Amino acid sequence: MQFDSKLGVFDTLSLTREHPFSPEGMLFTYFPSEDPETLHYHDFLEIGYCETGTGLFYIDGGVIPFSGRCCSIIYGGQVHIAQSINAEKSLWHFLYIDLPKLFEDDKLLLLEASHALHPQIYDFPSLIPYETDGELYRLCELIMTEAAQCKEGFLQAIRALTMAMLIRHSRHMTPAARPRSDDVSLLKRLGEVLRFINLQYMNELSVNDLTAVAHTSKSALQRDMLAFTGMAPMQYVHHIRLNHAAAMLLDGNMAVSDIAYGVGYNTLSSFNRQFLAKFKMSPSQWRAGHMKGSR
Repeated sequence: MQFDSKLGVFDTLSLTREHPFSPEGMLFTYFPSEDPETLHYHDFLEIGYCETGTGLFYIDGGVIPFSGRCCSIIYGGQVHIAQSINAEKSLWHFLYIDLPKLFEDDKLLLLEASHALHPQIYDFPSLIPYETDGELYRLCELIMTEAAQCKEGFLQAIRALTMAMLIRHSRHMTPAARPRSDDVSLLKRLGEVLRFINLQYMNELSVNDLTAVAHTSKSALQRDMLAFTGMAPMQYVHHIRLNHAAAMLLDGNMAVSDIAYGVGYNTLSSFNRQFLAKFKMSPSQWRAGHMKGSR
């Protein structure tokens, strides 16, 4: 995956109480490319749903494979980008919502029940497969239908549906042992090294390589990577390799050995061992289960 070395804030929208979401009057359709745009973050809520295709979603340093129908719920400050993994691009729809402007001041307190006002203190999935929570997927779909059609009473409908969606998503949340960092300076410091890892993960990498790119010391890089990803630098390299492999396994025509070597492992046994440790199943078992679930 390629992206600009600087993490960008993508808040070019001017949302108001009368127009608290965007786009309005249309369904935004997006086909993530194999060479995606800048890794970015917002100050507002972004929801999305994927109808078809496979790929990867990068969220707060994590790399999440997706296939087929799923929905995404990205809170303000979460760094993210979607990527397709082959020429047959995935099909996504997205909507941006300014929660304080959607809900009147006296209604904002109702959001406390959904944890949406303080997501950084919870652990939660940002990408949810349809098989895991079909109703959450359907709520995202209904919100975007209301936003696209703008029929009578659409703002009231979007408020009600958004509240239901956020409360349902909160059921997937647990108190975080390590609250998510919202330190923008930290994200900017890591931009270049994250870019480097995502470009070079399939090659042999060392901590020295990473510190040279980051222009920092080993201890400083370790501290920043742990704060942002929860992983040491080389743990994160394996994390990237294995999640790329998991997405590639969704292509039933690729041999496991070719995937192993393609993501940077010198031996199939080493790849199998690392994959089993991360996903608690072998690559073949992972492929069989997810290919079956995507049909």
